[in-house]
Amino acid sequence: MQLNKDQLKPFQLRAAADLTEMLATYPAAPFKKQFNQDTGEPLPFLCRLKAITGSGKTPMLASSISQLSDCIVLWTTNRGAVISQTKANLSSGGKYSKLLPEEVNIYNLSEMTSLDWEEVCNAKTGLTIILSTVALFNRDGDVLNVHKNRGETSHWEMLAGDSVNGRLRDLYIVYDEAHGGTKAQFNRLKDLHPRAFILASASELPEDLGELLPGRTPDDKSAALNLQTVVVPTQEVAEAGLLKTRLFLVDCNTTRLDALSEANKKWLEITDKLKAFNEQPVICCIVNSTTAGLEIWDYLTQNLSVNPSRIAVHLSNVDKALLEANPNAPWSQLIDTYKAKKSPEALRNEGYTHLIWNLSLREGWDEPWAYVAYLDGEAKSLTDISQKIGRFLRQPNALPFDDSDLNSAYFYFNVPDEDFATVVRNTQNELSNEGYEIIAIKGSSTRPKLSREAPTKSIVNLPKVSESFGEDLQVLDDILLSNIPLFAEDNLKASGRVSTRVIDIRRNKEDGSLRKDEKRKDNAEISVWEYVIGRLGAIDSRIARKNGTCFTSFVKEDKRMKQKMQAGSPAMTILNNSISTIVKQLNNEFRLEFEPDQVFTIKPFNLISPDLFTDDENKRERYKVRTYNNALHESYNGMNNFEIRLADCLDNQDLPWCRNPSKVGYGIPIAQIGEGTSTFYPDFLYWSNPKTLWAIDPKGTHLINDAIRTKLLGISDVHDLPLKVKIAFVVEGEYELGIDNRPQLRSQNGYSVIFKYNTGLKAKNYQTLDNLVKDLK
Repeated sequence: MQLNKDQLKPFQLRAAADLTEMLATYPAAPFKKQFNQDTGEPLPFLCRLKAITGSGKTPMLASSISQLSDCIVLWTTNRGAVISQTKANLSSGGKYSKLLPEEVNIYNLSEMTSLDWEEVCNAKTGLTIILSTVALFNRDGDVLNVHKNRGETSHWEMLAGDSVNGRLRDLYIVYDEAHGGTKAQFNRLKDLHPRAFILASASELPEDLGELLPGRTPDDKSAALNLQTVVVPTQEVAEAGLLKTRLFLVDCNTTRLDALSEANKKWLEITDKLKAFNEQPVICCIVNSTTAGLEIWDYLTQNLSVNPSRIAVHLSNVDKALLEANPNAPWSQLIDTYKAKKSPEALRNEGYTHLIWNLSLREGWDEPWAYVAYLDGEAKSLTDISQKIGRFLRQPNALPFDDSDLNSAYFYFNVPDEDFATVVRNTQNELSNEGYEIIAIKGSSTRPKLSREAPTKSIVNLPKVSESFGEDLQVLDDILLSNIPLFAEDNLKASGRVSTRVIDIRRNKEDGSLRKDEKRKDNAEISVWEYVIGRLGAIDSRIARKNGTCFTSFVKEDKRMKQKMQAGSPAMTILNNSISTIVKQLNNEFRLEFEPDQVFTIKPFNLISPDLFTDDENKRERYKVRTYNNALHESYNGMNNFEIRLADCLDNQDLPWCRNPSKVGYGIPIAQIGEGTSTFYPDFLYWSNPKTLWAIDPKGTHLINDAIRTKLLGISDVHDLPLKVKIAFVVEGEYELGIDNRPQLRSQNGYSVIFKYNTGLKAKNYQTLDNLVKDLK
């Protein structure tokens, strides 16, 4: 069916008109022209269509560019399949061809001849659309001859207008799914000197595009991006029938087979309902690895009786993974569609009903007939789950069915109970297209002129302190094992549970009336070792991380550690209650040690947005570059008012000091495990004498309590440390320490320093900040 403008939805017509008006208005107010800071050349205008997958971005874009007179449109994306589909839809007789002028010329860049290039670039009137993947622009001198020089000029230079036979019309670049673009790709496209970038994406844009937006600060650029964005509300798309209206999120605390069976049962229900329409639904099984994908195939064929000829295994390195797979499975019947280089978009048309993919579920793939998804494994990130859900929203034929089950999508996965609510919330956030978007701007990539380094005046080294649990790791093993009993078989068991939550896309809210929790006979199992180490690693990575633990490699072989227990079992409850005891006993063995063979060298200081020009007085003061006589660097910026006053007082002492940036500065290990952070980076370092270093942090009063508990311990007691390191928190107001060393405000006047003194904590009060600093000995 060919679509004309009269058949577009009201929100599609409105978005196309808004986008057209924006392009026609530029460079008049409020869309001012930007210029390259280095060359002074004008930069392309950046505008965006922000709409959820399934809203009809292609017809909206086509309707908009049809209003652009006498121009060339380079329509590009990361994916070849999307380009082929778009060309078919826009070309004569295609689904969206009636949205374009009759005399439009449409080319696939990879098929253009030299004569085509000459005609396109020599034409002064008319609309020309060139479709291409971005990959074609990344290879200088590639086989498609885009960049090859023919003695005169390359096709690339012709399109950029950089030669006597270059294009004679304005160039616009439409970038579909633009959030997947890289800095190199956008830089290459900018070389074409387009009048504008028209970006289509429902996700946040790459930070590297900040240069194209007006404004000097991230806030300024965020405001500009929102002004230059046409937003299509998801609610309107759903109400128009283009999206499925409900999402069923089903958390399966059961075995993999049971969870997969639940998903396949739902697929069978949908299959039965669609027989009346002579249509076949699709179920996607999304896995972490090829090995897991093969296990899913084995379950589907051997346990759930799914016909192998209907299963597309779209995974890499299947042959290699088969070497370690179940030898009894009928692998000769497996169909490797990835190896066969089949397009994911074509799999349903070829009769496949079960698709097994890995986590890189193709961006842009949004099969309307995909009703069910099984997301395998517990280790998947919650954000990833929510993003994958967005690929299943398009409604078949953009028409709602009378049966609400056929207007819904179903997702089966297994996450910890406390994370299920987060999945629901993240999914709602992914579906939301309302409100302002905040963009982060990297100084190194988008504003090369707005940051610089202040070198150190001399080389200064500091002693390094490391963390240790001692040399006898057997002690740690004993702590672990002493808290883990051998459980009775019944205590290791628990019934499974399937929890269902439903999101109404039209309202982007959970439908509480459909909330459901059901018990299952089977349940997923996890070893005691995996569970305990996972919990301990989440508390402090110094106990356990991906590449190892603080225990010996033998402890996990103990029979207590090999016990298999089920989620929600009495054994899991007992272990959960034992975790705090284990952490407490491990803390008794944890210590900080001096590393005599290692030093930390003070690095140059990075000045961010030095002397920032802005109408905001607070920001001007924060980013103002201030010079100092006694600091290890000549100048600093990026400080708040209190930090500026403290820096001035430090500089007045005629003793060396410096600012200490987080993450890259001098890090002091936290002497307690399980405190939520492992390293403390004080804002200032101050040498009160050659043997004493003060690590000073000017803290807001709302941060003091946690800071005292986690950061004022132990470092000064490290044996053989050649430099005495003292930690001090400096705050405004007069404080005294109350019960459990909780600071209590006594007066709003003056200042306080809180530090460790001998064996306890102490709070001292001063009338002036200068007197406080002078007293740091």
